[in-house]
Amino acid sequence: MKAYRIKEWVLQIGLALIIFFGFLRPYVVEAFRIPTSSMERTLLVGDHLLVLKVEEGQFIPWTDKLQPLLHGFRGDSLGLLMPAANSIKIGDIYVFRFPLDNDRDFIKRVVALAEDTIFVRRDTLFVNGKPLEGLRTAHQDQLHPNIIDHAWPECLPRLRGRVAGLNYAELARDCVVLESGQVGYVVPEHHIFMMGDNRDHSNDSRIFGPLNTDLVKGKALLIYWSWDPGSGFPKFDRVARLVR
Repeated sequence: MKAYRIKEWVLQIGLALIIFFGFLRPYVVEAFRIPTSSMERTLLVGDHLLVLKVEEGQFIPWTDKLQPLLHGFRGDSLGLLMPAANSIKIGDIYVFRFPLDNDRDFIKRVVALAEDTIFVRRDTLFVNGKPLEGLRTAHQDQLHPNIIDHAWPECLPRLRGRVAGLNYAELARDCVVLESGQVGYVVPEHHIFMMGDNRDHSNDSRIFGPLNTDLVKGKALLIYWSWDPGSGFPKFDRVARLVR
């Protein structure tokens, strides 16, 4: 009887793993670990998240290797995607494929949508001419300020050739001079603009450019576990927190 229960338990665990890694992980939910401080103080190094992928359109199996000649799905050589169940909103946090290396995943917050005009002036983000209200998550480092959080995109010419990964040509192409004389940036069609909450220490769309929405993998949903990277002890006060 005891051997039977052990066998049944092993089969149940095995079935759960098959469901998670065979279906849920590729198409519905995926785990993600915070590796850097770019999203402090919202997300900390050592936080482990669950990312909901179904809202942004599930990946269609095998389409990264073979695609039908005729189809109505969005996507590219990385694979085709089902229609999204929800729209991307300003303020939401998403995991996405890094545009300069699609094998790497990044996580940032959406601060502007396609056709929005943005600029940063004295640590304040302006969207369509107005300070972006409702995002109280941005952390400003007063001791180590960064020029990209003081005067962007005006600072781009000074960064050219000095900042690794700076997508200068694409960013400069979509810059405009506003009626106020301020230089602004217009987010192109089918793209969104991503920024880290740790505004002075974030490699985001101010550097690598706007994000094609097809590269979005999913919305950050929940912190399911967290470790202190210094001591290795768990941070129970962060467990089960919704990501906002």
